Amino acid sequence: MVEDKVITLRPNELPNLYICTTLKGHKKLSHIEGNGPPRDDSMFEAWDDDDSLIMTWLWNTMTPEIS
Repeated sequence: MVEDKVITLRPNELPNLYICTTLKGHKKLSHIEGNGPPRDDSMFEAWDDDDSLIMTWLWNTMTPEIS
C-alpha cells in the first residue's frame, strides 16, 4: 500500500520549481545551472543570445523591487 505524503515547500521553492521545469521543457535549463559552452565554442554565441532572452523572461516575472 502506498502512503500519501504531505510535502511542505518553503516560500521560494514553488516559483523555483516552476521556473526550472519551464526552462527544462524548453531545453534551456543549462542557463540556470551554469552549464553553458565555453566562450571559444562555436555554439557559445547562440547560447549567449538565448541567455539574454531568459534573463529578460526572468526580469519580467519579478516585482520591480527585486528585479
